Amino acid sequence: MKEIRQKSARPAVLFGQKCVKNIGYIDDYIFACEIEGGDHISYSKPRRPKYHLVILVLEGVLRIIINGKEYSFGKNTYVNLPVWADIYEIEYASDFKALVTATDKTVIEDIFRNRNPFPPDFRLRMGHSFGGEIFSEKDAQTLKSDVRNLILSLNNKDHYFAEELNYSYFYILLTDMADMMWRRYGKGEPSHNIDMKRSESILKEFFSLLQKHIKEETELDFYAEQLCVSKKYLSMIVKEKTRVPAGKVISALRAELAAEMLRDPDLSIQQIALRLSFSDQSSFGKFFRKHAGISPLKYRQSLRKTLLTLRSSRSE
Repeated sequence: MKEIRQKSARPAVLFGQKCVKNIGYIDDYIFACEIEGGDHISYSKPRRPKYHLVILVLEGVLRIIINGKEYSFGKNTYVNLPVWADIYEIEYASDFKALVTATDKTVIEDIFRNRNPFPPDFRLRMGHSFGGEIFSEKDAQTLKSDVRNLILSLNNKDHYFAEELNYSYFYILLTDMADMMWRRYGKGEPSHNIDMKRSESILKEFFSLLQKHIKEETELDFYAEQLCVSKKYLSMIVKEKTRVPAGKVISALRAELAAEMLRDPDLSIQQIALRLSFSDQSSFGKFFRKHAGISPLKYRQSLRKTLLTLRSSRSE
């Protein structure tokens, strides 16, 4: 029972090497593979994935202990493992089949920031939930095709626009997943007895307020007061529509904004902490580490390394 250590699998996909098939990768930025067979991997200390993992379970059951809690994912479900997930144990039987993508977190951040804007609830699920959505057989086939096309693209090293193709195929995978979730939740009836039009209007206004006040207002009470609803009612709507607690929504968006500001070399970490209304740089550092898995300084350094590597690959 061991992790993959070969160079072609540097994104540290948390599966036994004997089960990994059909690998495609581009350095440390995008990685995809198929998993077949069983294994049981246990860690003496919790491990955090260095890369953002999306696992599509095709057959069998994946049992995984995340942040001290056990989860089981069966056929036609997706497992989302952000970089802040603490993994204690992972187990899958001999009948297990899955498709896996692993990306540097800056890849998803870049897509969410610069390409077609995804719905806030999808962005939150990708960054702050462990997945578990059950897709239809038709949807599963679509996602299977997306990942396999990505693997083929990643292995096509001779294409002049290989980098653009790889990003495009990964983008297609994300858009298909977003579409499936929208069809599943965007049109569906809520599990609580909430007026749909009213709740959707409040949620839209809530996110609009977040865009305006996220730097200085961190408490849900403020947004509830602005919307003239109770904190409890707003919490219920946000959880119903996004599947993420309202407090996590606020923290997630502040973490996204912090990451975006860290990309600006003209802003010091101290300036960013002040602009986001943290009492000091230390408090900001603890907040960012909790959500991103690394310190603001290391995050900024990783961006520089990524940029230099991309420039180097383009000049070759």
